[in-house]
Amino acid sequence: MTDVYTKAKRSEIMSRVRNKRTSPEDSVAALLRQLGIRYRRNVRTLPGQPDFSIRSRDTVIFVNGCFWHGHLNCKRAKLPATNVEFWKNKIATNQRRDRRVRRQLRQRGWHVITIWQCRLRSLEQVTRRLERLLQNTSEDHSTDGRS
Repeated sequence: MTDVYTKAKRSEIMSRVRNKRTSPEDSVAALLRQLGIRYRRNVRTLPGQPDFSIRSRDTVIFVNGCFWHGHLNCKRAKLPATNVEFWKNKIATNQRRDRRVRRQLRQRGWHVITIWQCRLRSLEQVTRRLERLLQNTSEDHSTDGRS
C-alpha cells in the first residue's frame, strides 16, 4: 500500500515531530520538580543526550515515545499499514541505538531509567516509581521492568 501523502507533504508532517521538550518530557520535568529533584535536560556531553540527568544520583532518565522506540506489547507502538519494512527497520535501528547508549552510560557509572510515554497516563504510579528508583539507584531500571 502506498502512502496517502505526497513525499513533500509527508516530509512536512515528519519535520514537525519534535525530539526535545515534548509534552511527555514536560510531564516528567514537573514530577521531578515536585519531588525536589534537581536535573539538567538534554545533556550533550553524555551518550544519547539523555532527556534528564541527575548528577547527584548518577542517574539519567530517557522519556521514550512508545511508537518511536518500539515499546513491546503497547498499542501505541503499532506500525503504520504503509511502508511497513521502512518502519520496521527504523524502529529496530532506534532500539539498537537505545541498547548501545544504555550500555555506554552504565559503563560510565550512570544508572539508567526509561519512562515510556504510555506510562505517563498514570502520573501517580510514575511518581511513586521514580521516588523508589531514585532512592535506590544501584542498577539499571525501567518504569515497567523492561528497558
